[in-house]
Amino acid sequence: MSWGPAVTTIVLVALQLAVFTAFAPLLTGTIRRTKARLQGRRGAPLMQPYRDLVKWWGKTPLVGGTSGPVARHTPAVVLAALLVASLLVPFVAVRPPLAGWGDLFVVIGLLALARFAIALAALDAGGAFGGMGASRDVAISALAEPGLVLALAGAALAAGSSDLATMSAFGVHAGVGLLDPAHLLSAVAAGIVIVAETGHQPVDNPDTHLELTMIHEGMLLEASGRSLATLVFGSELKLVLLAAVFAAAFAPFGAATELTPLPLAIGALAGIAKLLVIGQVLALLDATVAKMRILALPDLLGLASLVALVAIGTQLIPLGS
Repeated sequence: MSWGPAVTTIVLVALQLAVFTAFAPLLTGTIRRTKARLQGRRGAPLMQPYRDLVKWWGKTPLVGGTSGPVARHTPAVVLAALLVASLLVPFVAVRPPLAGWGDLFVVIGLLALARFAIALAALDAGGAFGGMGASRDVAISALAEPGLVLALAGAALAAGSSDLATMSAFGVHAGVGLLDPAHLLSAVAAGIVIVAETGHQPVDNPDTHLELTMIHEGMLLEASGRSLATLVFGSELKLVLLAAVFAAAFAPFGAATELTPLPLAIGALAGIAKLLVIGQVLALLDATVAKMRILALPDLLGLASLVALVAIGTQLIPLGS
């Protein structure tokens, strides 16, 4: 059974959007549940993130007197940027739904757009803690984004292209040969950055509500109702998106190489399994690693950039030469 280009694109878009949007809250729920069990607590039900989103979506947003149009329109901008970015990442198949529309730099740019919009909305709301959280988040992103670019550049250098589809196809065909020192170092660097970008330990505590320590949560304090639901869902979708980028660049095994129903179904299941594994690693970090002082974060994120540079140097100057 073969499909035309237009039908293939529609099928991939529908399938990937369905998996990402439906699974994003569940991934957050599994992380919280595993973390609670590791800490000896029962934890919230797996479906609790869905219930929270439904509850918030049913309420009208409350807008403060100091808030302007930026705060009102930010949730839509954030969600649109993340949804478009999710369609540029190979997940179910080695070909992304919007193949040819952008490479890894476009994905990183859309993530930066979403972060900038949230930080601007936190400042627009006029709250003290929102401004503090925004300044911290922007400072961390200024250190994390170079590490992410360098880590993905290492994978792109091996594949000979910055196109995520080419990188994913290269990984699938390389098989176990993908597990060379350069790729492993790039994966370690990308993993450190993803922990920072998603606000997990030791960079941030995703469950904290202490005003003096929160980063991402501080930017959402002024949001409520449907706006809060959209922004929280955006953060859950961002976690799935970054995990999918990591899987596409460093562990594309299982992705469909043929755009037919059975390979696509297997690719979707393999992709979800990889997301669950990444989620459990994040839960383990949350439960076992202490939060670092914010002044120590530049050392951690600088280490990620250094490891990524070593990986690139390993490819440009082969060992033993």
